[in-house]
Amino acid sequence: MNGKLTTHEIDLATLKPNGKAQIELDGNTAKIWTTHSITPQSFNLIGDTLKGHYVSLPGKYRLPLRIDMTFNLDFPAFILLVGNGHITFASPWQDNRKIEDIIKPTGKPNQDLYSYDNYIPFNENIHVSVIYNHDEMQIIINDEERFYSRKQVYMKAKNKADVNMANQEGLGIKLAVSKRSLLTMKSITVIESDDSIPIKRGEFKEYIPPEGKERPKHTFDSIIASLPESIAKSILGMDNFLKSMRPMKFKRVVDKNGAKISYIASDFGISYALYVSGAQTFHSFGWYIVCDGKADTWHVKADFMEETLNEIAKTDPALSERIFYAINDCINCHSSRCLCKRLYTFNGQKRLACHGRVMLHMCDDDINDVKAFFTYLNAFMERKIEKGEPILEKVLMMQ
Repeated sequence: MNGKLTTHEIDLATLKPNGKAQIELDGNTAKIWTTHSITPQSFNLIGDTLKGHYVSLPGKYRLPLRIDMTFNLDFPAFILLVGNGHITFASPWQDNRKIEDIIKPTGKPNQDLYSYDNYIPFNENIHVSVIYNHDEMQIIINDEERFYSRKQVYMKAKNKADVNMANQEGLGIKLAVSKRSLLTMKSITVIESDDSIPIKRGEFKEYIPPEGKERPKHTFDSIIASLPESIAKSILGMDNFLKSMRPMKFKRVVDKNGAKISYIASDFGISYALYVSGAQTFHSFGWYIVCDGKADTWHVKADFMEETLNEIAKTDPALSERIFYAINDCINCHSSRCLCKRLYTFNGQKRLACHGRVMLHMCDDDINDVKAFFTYLNAFMERKIEKGEPILEKVLMMQ
């Protein structure tokens, strides 16, 4: 017996933005984005860092419940927050895919890495269903079971009222997207039951990596061969561009897990990285941090972000504004004494950046922006060399 079901068809006009989250109603859809980063560069979703910029559904909802959503997403990642927990959709495979418990989240990254396949295609209509019963949980994406569990922490609660929070108020439901992502929500339905929500099992089996098996050795060519043709072509073009630069000279490094391709110009203190995950690939660049020793010795070799942006603004102000906006904001995921913060000022604006990184889509427009930025930067470095000025600055401690 599944009991009485109560269906809540959510009026998208009742969604409430919080912090820097934005909503725009467009016909029967709601476009949702944020102008401030909600995740650090690595996309590890830590503790309370997601709770600043989100869109909330009206009211509270009690288990057992089912959440049905139809939406379109164009860039990693989309996070569904339920109670104190969250589920992430479309984060790159190497990043945090854990399902944070709704009543007792650990707030620790990189756990349960193999327990959940959160892939969704971009720029397509997707249907997602999430079911929370008192004794089982399920995630379905486009009619495919992607996750099933009877081992979530909330299921061990002795008192069912504890699961539905204090005074049985129920659980809040929120939506969050990464900066530069656009979530086009088509519909949201929440179904509550006074007994349990019907679950039809699929073929999900939790993946456990075999013990003692050596990981395959990844090379640049093997990674490229595994990617969609359009993305592989873009990466090959960027590879040729970076290797041809002078005086800036980039060295290519392939991550042992095949998750990242890095280009490091050590003599100029800057790096570029491709985070490789099929259609969910994205890229970034920034002034890298030297953190081999104790924290009080961390430094950057150089940081000419402001100078380069000001130089670009003389001839292409739109480009300089796009780059400045794409800087990954600090979300205070560590203490206020974090040494990885960078404070930038440009055109009367200030931005406290995480690692000084600029985060970008894997699309022609953003790829062209990277090439243009590096072209300006290379010319800037060339002039410094001609004038006999030092490229590497003194040790710069983080702001």
